[in-house]
Amino acid sequence: MHKTLKLLAAAAALGAAPALAQQGASLTDTVSGADVAAMLGDFDIKTEMRAAAAGGPPSLVATTAGGAKFLVGFFDCVDAAKAAGCKQVMISTAQSSGGVEFDDLNTFNGQSSVTTVVYEPTNQILIFGRNIFMPGGIGRENFKLQVALFLNDMQKFVEGRRASAKSVAFNNSPKLKSKIASIAAPDAADPAATLSISHDPSAEIEIAIGNSLDVDFTRDQ
Repeated sequence: MHKTLKLLAAAAALGAAPALAQQGASLTDTVSGADVAAMLGDFDIKTEMRAAAAGGPPSLVATTAGGAKFLVGFFDCVDAAKAAGCKQVMISTAQSSGGVEFDDLNTFNGQSSVTTVVYEPTNQILIFGRNIFMPGGIGRENFKLQVALFLNDMQKFVEGRRASAKSVAFNNSPKLKSKIASIAAPDAADPAATLSISHDPSAEIEIAIGNSLDVDFTRDQ
């Protein structure tokens, strides 16, 4: 499974993504929770559908063989309650921000393949996300490739923190000001000003606590 993820990432780096997109099932312009769960199952990634606290579409909580957790959020769905006929998917995960400086985040955003990290100051966590937009059509293998690239980005970040022995304790915020984005606290006067990662913020906090430096998003079996 993990070797498959690495092969997909390598194929993208070599410019083979267009060919991969033409393999397998035909293009589709919507996706469902069941579709994504099946695709993640091809990577031996376990999934659990979890209802959103605010009554929005449920989120898919995914766990890799290495113990890392990430979320799949569903947006603009024909049937929100069942996460069916959805035109947008957000893949995200989180970690504590302890010991990480803004320069580290800027470096990640500059070097990652598909993933963007933002700092959520209220809970002092880092949220990593990747949007996948369905309109126009996307193939099954292309969808899986984008997931693989996201997981590869996260593995590189985790390994970098391991190598530098940076703490993941919930005790320090990033200390340096820079151009890195932050997620603002909700603004009732301007809801559009906040960045929505999932419909259940509590799940992001739970995942941040669980994603220690000992987890792996990808690894050789």
